[in-house]
Amino acid sequence: MADPITDPYQWNLRPQIPSRPDWFRSWPGGAKIAVQILVLNEWESWPRHRRRPMATDLQNKHDHQNKFDYLALGGREYGARHGIWRILDVLDKHGVKATIPTNGMTAELFPDSVRASRERGHEVAAHQWDMVTFPPMFASREDERASMIRTIDALEKAGSGKIRGNLSPGPRPTPHTLGILAELGLLWTSDYADSDFPYLIACEGKQVVSISYATPGFTDGEISSRGAVGGLEEINYAFDATYDEASHHPMKFCYAIHPHVSGMIGMARLLDDFLSHVRRHDGVWFPRCIDIAAFWMAEGK
Repeated sequence: MADPITDPYQWNLRPQIPSRPDWFRSWPGGAKIAVQILVLNEWESWPRHRRRPMATDLQNKHDHQNKFDYLALGGREYGARHGIWRILDVLDKHGVKATIPTNGMTAELFPDSVRASRERGHEVAAHQWDMVTFPPMFASREDERASMIRTIDALEKAGSGKIRGNLSPGPRPTPHTLGILAELGLLWTSDYADSDFPYLIACEGKQVVSISYATPGFTDGEISSRGAVGGLEEINYAFDATYDEASHHPMKFCYAIHPHVSGMIGMARLLDDFLSHVRRHDGVWFPRCIDIAAFWMAEGK
């Protein structure tokens, strides 16, 4: 019987309470903790200040040219011009390979960053077309699917290699998103922030690995609000707590960052110092999402 309260939770697809598999005693190589770095390489066609909108109705075209927020645009431009490159250099310094969810518009406007991400050994993933439109804003499943296909095509054309996973903007998927990913042959999603460990989703006759977004872990939006020095102390503290728990069973820790935030000099130093802190611990694996998905699919059969 349909339940109007729980049906939207998708517990018919996602487990209500995921169980830690008996076989999951460690990560590859005997690692006790997997540390993910997600770099959300974003673009927004109508950049706007989240706290101080310049227009009361962004759908109203009247006099928009006088309400465009160039301060917000400058932040996005800084991330594309300088931030993404600073982050890639920090990752290179530590030999860490990240997953880089990227908007289709980014691939069109700044294809060099997509090519460089791939060339430096990172995984480029889909992040829908434009940060102005989160999936729940699409009028239909077909609109969401068309935007996803357009995004994947743009990323692959820009030199990303084959796209194997997706993180929705927000992340805010719709009830249609899982089916679209399965239909298009994608292998993983980071749309859910619900579990300490991955789990398999059966959908449309395919399997998709769910890899929790910044859980356990942080986004740089959360960390930057503490300031770079306070943020570093907090993320190190949380990592150490997760590492201690990993002595009982393998754990995952995710830090999700953005070029227009963590590409700023102080926040890039925070990333640098955090990775140095993590490197001082034994039993750490730095996987891309596709590495986690491949491991989970192979071991979970």
